[in-house]
Amino acid sequence: MPNVLVLSFEGFSFSARQLYQQLLPKLLSRASLHESTTIQDALNYISTGWPNVILITDSAITRDDPESRRLLDAVVECTKHGCTAITIGFFASTVHWERLDSIIKDHFHLRWQVTAFGDHEVQLYTTDENLVRTSTLARSFQSKALFLGRVPNSQLIYSAASTPGTSMAYAAIGRVGLGKYCYLGDQNFGDEPERLILAMCHLDRPEDAMTEMDD
Repeated sequence: MPNVLVLSFEGFSFSARQLYQQLLPKLLSRASLHESTTIQDALNYISTGWPNVILITDSAITRDDPESRRLLDAVVECTKHGCTAITIGFFASTVHWERLDSIIKDHFHLRWQVTAFGDHEVQLYTTDENLVRTSTLARSFQSKALFLGRVPNSQLIYSAASTPGTSMAYAAIGRVGLGKYCYLGDQNFGDEPERLILAMCHLDRPEDAMTEMDD
């Protein structure tokens, strides 16, 4: 059973189910889950190599202080050694754009950059099934999000534009060493991002598949 470490440092408790109403029960039934509410606790879990997935629910990890930088370095190293790091929850609504650009470039070594915030319909793109399976995901939906630019087509999951190459990424996934970094810019916390988070964790199941009524 995969091990999922949730980082919640800024007053939002993921386990309190304030957001993503159906996500927590599914995670608990499909993985071993631990929520860290202090940086030291998170560092203790990461140092043992315990997590297969790290869900980052706020932007505390991006702060420019020694403790936060230490945690960021630990998450990046864990990712390089095979973990999947995913930014969700309040991360996109609270992160400083320039700081996020710097972290993506200098720590995860990806080309992505913040491009815009707004409401857009997003479309699902075909991605490498080894990165994320798409069978349980909505084909399109209306979103409110912090979008990224400069995301190669091979790393797009959802984009606000219909023309590849000029797209704004609502969600993206990139290889980082032996692991993956997944970005989710969502700020609506509905069914569609819940499905996507499960797929990013590789915890999606056939029974999660979209039905005609869902579409």
